[in-house]
Amino acid sequence: MSRLSQISSEFFIFIGLAFLIAIAFEIASLEQLNDFRTQQESEAVKDIALKLQKELLIAADVEDGYVRIFQIPDKIDSINYSLTTQNSTITVKSKNSLYITAIPRIIGNVSKGSNIINKTGGVIYISNIRPFIFTDLSVCQNAQNNGLCAGLDLVYGGGYQAACCSEHGLCC
Repeated sequence: MSRLSQISSEFFIFIGLAFLIAIAFEIASLEQLNDFRTQQESEAVKDIALKLQKELLIAADVEDGYVRIFQIPDKIDSINYSLTTQNSTITVKSKNSLYITAIPRIIGNVSKGSNIINKTGGVIYISNIRPFIFTDLSVCQNAQNNGLCAGLDLVYGGGYQAACCSEHGLCC
């Protein structure tokens, strides 16, 4: 009987050790998975910041009249993030990551959704656009006829000149 109880107690000790080892591997795996997710989030934040920087550097290098509409996703791989532009830098921030990069001087703010970027008079303007922009044809036509296209963004808001160009082919 003593021998059976010894075998039984050794069996339970080994089972207990096996469970402890399994739990230790599980904890190590969860930590590695968490590290991987954090690294993936960091890479995604860096990627969106560098893409925005590239858009703005292209606008800085091209001639006046450049107009481009581009999208910034609401989430990056299901990761919530925020972005701000300030003092020639753009900051992209998520829960676990932050990336700041230098950009050319711009007027306006980059935001999630559709953005329009244009270069007029050596100045880069950027603004968020609504899904539908309706410019007044007569305003665009008068501005083009009188050489006042550069003032459209000042009077009607950033991106108005670019909208005149994309909607009516005026002030391009």
